Amino acid sequence: MSINSVILITKNRSRKAFALSLKMKSWLEAQGIKVHLPSKSLQGLEDDPCIPLSDLIIILGGDGTILSQARLLLDQNIPFLGVNLGVVGFMADISPHSWREQLSGLLATPVQVSKRCVLAYEVVRDKSIIHSGTAINEVVINRGRLARLVCINLTLPGGAEQHIRADGLIVATPTGSTAYSVSAGGPLVHPEMEAVIITPICPFLHDFKPLILPSDSRLYAGIHGDHPDVHMTIDGQTGFRIKPGDRVAIFRHFRDFKLLRCPEHSYIAKLVAKRFLKRR
Repeated sequence: MSINSVILITKNRSRKAFALSLKMKSWLEAQGIKVHLPSKSLQGLEDDPCIPLSDLIIILGGDGTILSQARLLLDQNIPFLGVNLGVVGFMADISPHSWREQLSGLLATPVQVSKRCVLAYEVVRDKSIIHSGTAINEVVINRGRLARLVCINLTLPGGAEQHIRADGLIVATPTGSTAYSVSAGGPLVHPEMEAVIITPICPFLHDFKPLILPSDSRLYAGIHGDHPDVHMTIDGQTGFRIKPGDRVAIFRHFRDFKLLRCPEHSYIAKLVAKRFLKRR
């Protein structure tokens, strides 16, 4: 894969991101690369006619900006590259301080793309799909403002049913294994693995352990009993209220999330740098 055309997307209302995007645009154009810097808001980018013609989408922001834009632009089937202006920077490999050197290295060698599983979800109410979408990191079903347990009916592949009383349930991709899932006791899973991760949040009197299943597994979840304040949250960014009787289907999306792979940033090195693994 060669890079001839790039879209630069900046975090909303970030002067730092916009100032850096102007420098990056000038530098990339000096390398002979066509650059488009949209002037519209992030929510309108899916209709930008330049995006389907681009080879790469560079996000100047943090992991949260990458997640929101990946969901929005997933169907464009274009790889992403993140410039880390956030806090964690697990998906944003490029440093705002050494971006010229890092981009020079990427452009000088054949580009490698990391393909990651994406989850799709559908909420069925009264036999009709009333809400659907995609998740890059995870789908979470949990309680609202009140500190009370949620009773979740979970149907696993093969029809096995689990009735879980917990603060909630996380269904994560391998990319999302280092996010909410690991905080709730879930396993670390290499982001390029073909898998889906199920992690209960503080289960009460239930022995359901975190579970890793093949990526083609289809799961169903619903609320048992009268819980007036239960929500489904996507990537920690968007939410939808779940009612008793709703049935949530979670399965693999047909598109993969694509990230440009920086050879100097291996997965294990990131785990050490972000203190998921200890240094000796």
